[in-house]
Amino acid sequence: MSSPPDPDRLPGSCARDRAARLERFAAGALDLAGLIELLLVHAASSLGQRVLRELAPLPDDEVRSALERMLEVESIERAGSSISLGGVTDPLPILAAAHERPLDDGELSRLRHLLGAVERLAQWFGTRDEWPALQRVAAALPDLSVLRETLISTVDERGRVVDTASSLLARLRREERTIAQRIESSLRQLAARSDLRQHLTDGRVYLRGGRQCLAVKAKASGRVPGIIHDRSQSEQTAFIEPKEVVEPANRLGETRLEERREVTRILSALSRTLLDHEGDLRAAGEGLGRIEMAQVAADFGAKFDARVPLLEGQPGAPRGLLLRQARHPLLVAEEHAGRLDRVVPIDLRLGADFDLLILTGPNTGGKTLALKTAGLLALMVRCGLPIPVAEGSSMPLYRGVTADIGDEQEISQSLSTFSSHVQRIKAALERADRETLVLLDELGSGTDPDEGAALGEALLEEFLSRGAPTMVSTHLGRLKEFAYRNGRAENACTEFDVATLEPRYSVLVGVPGDSAALVIAGRLGLSGELLERASACLERRDGELVELMADVRAVRTQAEKTRFEAESSLVAASVREREVAQRSSEFERKHELIEAEAQRGLEERLRGARSALERARSLLPQLASSQRDEMQKVLDDLDAGLSGAGLTERRSQFLASMKKGDLVYLPRYRQRCQIHRVHRDKSTVVVKLGSMKLSVDFDDVTLYESL
Repeated sequence: MSSPPDPDRLPGSCARDRAARLERFAAGALDLAGLIELLLVHAASSLGQRVLRELAPLPDDEVRSALERMLEVESIERAGSSISLGGVTDPLPILAAAHERPLDDGELSRLRHLLGAVERLAQWFGTRDEWPALQRVAAALPDLSVLRETLISTVDERGRVVDTASSLLARLRREERTIAQRIESSLRQLAARSDLRQHLTDGRVYLRGGRQCLAVKAKASGRVPGIIHDRSQSEQTAFIEPKEVVEPANRLGETRLEERREVTRILSALSRTLLDHEGDLRAAGEGLGRIEMAQVAADFGAKFDARVPLLEGQPGAPRGLLLRQARHPLLVAEEHAGRLDRVVPIDLRLGADFDLLILTGPNTGGKTLALKTAGLLALMVRCGLPIPVAEGSSMPLYRGVTADIGDEQEISQSLSTFSSHVQRIKAALERADRETLVLLDELGSGTDPDEGAALGEALLEEFLSRGAPTMVSTHLGRLKEFAYRNGRAENACTEFDVATLEPRYSVLVGVPGDSAALVIAGRLGLSGELLERASACLERRDGELVELMADVRAVRTQAEKTRFEAESSLVAASVREREVAQRSSEFERKHELIEAEAQRGLEERLRGARSALERARSLLPQLASSQRDEMQKVLDDLDAGLSGAGLTERRSQFLASMKKGDLVYLPRYRQRCQIHRVHRDKSTVVVKLGSMKLSVDFDDVTLYESL
């Protein structure tokens, strides 16, 4: 089992708060760390990876917002679009480095791309009213345009300081290039001299120790006066810096040293500027992290057939927990990897008709898996994630999960299996209330069966009295009877194939389970005579109860089947209703697009008609006076007719609301562009089209892209 992410990696109080939230939801027992490993493959950036490693239960409003954002990402992808997360990176390591030293090329490059991503996503979501949850996050992104302009004017896309970062740097780099060119030219001239050429191994210029040299035959090294900086491995060649270039090379070294000092000064100033915006950069990271988390959740949902359940309290949501066709995500991953043939989905409910569910059945029959599935899915919803269930599932927003799952011994505390169970049950009792999901595995085990059953019954009564939603697994027959005596308790069983001695893992609510011990013993080879004696003892002890249980099992199995079929019909109807609503919404949007494009086409025709009208008016003076008056009347009537074909209300509102920074669509260029300036007196807008600024008429812009 994977270890949970290290909370010590988080700063102080944040780490402690996260650790407390994880403990409150039994994240270790439910293997949240294993789930995070599944999610990490969907992260597109270092920021997404950090957000996932810091994943923890969220407050109610943040849960709903996170799930809404995930649904909007799915909507974006259904519309054939996608969120571009290019350039997104985690700002925290960059900020940490800036506190210690000037940033290096890689850090500056990542920062530059991050600021570009902030601006791009803020603009992209700026006009996307159909995705309000994501739009709210984008709208809250801080304006870092000043920092971005500073960065662009200082470093290039690779993070290297540009020549124009300062006048001194520009001068030094010009001098550096000039001196280097002179040195290289001098060396080539020397290499071309007839009296020296015969002593060189070739005419190339080599770099040794940062100095430009000629390759001279070792035996003739005295023929080329200068400084020897290196020799070949064979000792046959000496790399000599001729005396003619020593002084210029010294000047070049000094210039390069000054250039490095100036670059360091510029980077130090840039790092200080960056730290002046530290709060905004952290806020930008949080916002982009929420957007990427929504993308991760949507990708996970697509791969694992996971969806957002109805949250208790939403319209149409049943009371309590209702899991239809639930699958444990770690087992689904095993199925995807080919290490598991098939994950058997389970149906569970709790909190509507009953607050206590008692799971019984053979060992290895899937009882523990059912508890872990319910607990992990409750935790996933609290983290704002979709869960692998069928349509019609619902989930309360539990305030916590307390779990006594597994029979590991607390060796470090010298506790027995029973003692460790008692310790965890005690912790559960301290927190048990109507909003905490209680999961107890193998209640009453590890001690005398009669005493364990008595203690278990007392505990169940206590949890029921508190109204705590509780799921319990046990193999003690006496606890099966508890549900028949308590109206808010219910039995359930995990199915077991006695023919193959293999668990089926499915869960039947309302049906008590058998341990099937005698049947299993017979399949494993115990003698028939021995099994008959055991069966006779069982019949003498509680034969009537066994018969009653069998009758109840048959009746409840049929009832659960009928209930499942009815619920499936209701869910199917609800799904169809949502699909109709979705298609209606898409139709409305297409209608708006068509109307907008039709309006634009009409206005283009009107503009052409008015242009023709003005040309006709310009020809009036050429007509005879009698004809001129008649034509003037015709043109006036035509002008009045054209005036009646004005703008639609929606188009008028769009033109009136245009402002700097808005995104508009230019059908002529098939591009969505940002408005730089609006000239209402001229009915024109200036837009940014790539690196150009373009002035276009109001008639040439629209809010919607063409279909």
